[in-house]
Amino acid sequence: MSEMAPARRRTLYQRGPLRRALLDTSVLTTDIIAATRRLALSSFVAGAQAGTVRCLIPVHVWEEVPRVLADRHREGGRFDLGRALELWQSRYAPVLYVVDADGLPMTPEAQVLAGRDPSDVPMLLLAGVIAPVVIIGTDADLVDSGLADADWAALRKALGDVGVTEGKMADLERQASVFLNITGHMVEGVIRNSTPKHLAAAMVAAGAVGGALYWWQKKHPRVPSQRQPVWPVMLEHVSTRMTAHAERHTRGENRWRQAELGTPGDTLLHRIARILVKSPDPLTRTAIVERLGETVPGAGHAERMTAVLEVLTAHAMFVDVTGRGHWQVGRLGGR
Repeated sequence: MSEMAPARRRTLYQRGPLRRALLDTSVLTTDIIAATRRLALSSFVAGAQAGTVRCLIPVHVWEEVPRVLADRHREGGRFDLGRALELWQSRYAPVLYVVDADGLPMTPEAQVLAGRDPSDVPMLLLAGVIAPVVIIGTDADLVDSGLADADWAALRKALGDVGVTEGKMADLERQASVFLNITGHMVEGVIRNSTPKHLAAAMVAAGAVGGALYWWQKKHPRVPSQRQPVWPVMLEHVSTRMTAHAERHTRGENRWRQAELGTPGDTLLHRIARILVKSPDPLTRTAIVERLGETVPGAGHAERMTAVLEVLTAHAMFVDVTGRGHWQVGRLGGR
């Protein structure tokens, strides 16, 4: 399947490619200040930790956040600056991918922004190579570009909606898997530790007990209980909960999709960037070439590998996280 093929809607049972979000300084500092007044994790942080979303920031945002927090506090902000800086270091910074946008191709939107606020240009350059992507920022210049969504609270809630439902489904899947594994091991253990003679005797005994119970019920029919059977009640409860989760998931997913903006580029740089930013794990050149297929220039495998390597090493946004050819976009936690 082509990498350019439209992504299918995620289901509760199978997650699709990672959601991607570019976070501006304005949103990060506002969210951190809000987090100083509550115990629960922000949906940005919780979603990043759970694999619901990949949060990326340009280098300048990484550098700006502590300074802007201090400025807002000095200008009269009523929040605990020490707590805010501690949250930044302990919760937010470790889950953010810090991306160096130097050398990325200029876009029309970035060209316009360069004449108004050059400091935010890296945000649009990065968005240009991984589009479509959700840019979350309240900065007026970013919003005026038409590529950013200023309703950061709604997008944070959308992440909460999809993250909670996917998390609950993952928990149910793990519980079901554990139950099935335990049951399978128990049956396997009984069979392995029993001789054919013992198993045959057990089957005969089970048949005799089943027959006796059947004839007892025929002669002594039970008075129908006024209570509802347990299993139908449980199934109805589970069904109701799952329907509610599905509706919440759909609501959050639709809101997130609305904010995914930008036109995907078709150069090798754009294709590699999209593949890496959607992947939960770093990828080798071989994996990248396999996913790109025939879109990589070159007559043979060696030439295609070389073409990909040239792009990876030409742009600072790509990072070899192991030093042995495992590539991703940006440095997690700035490292």
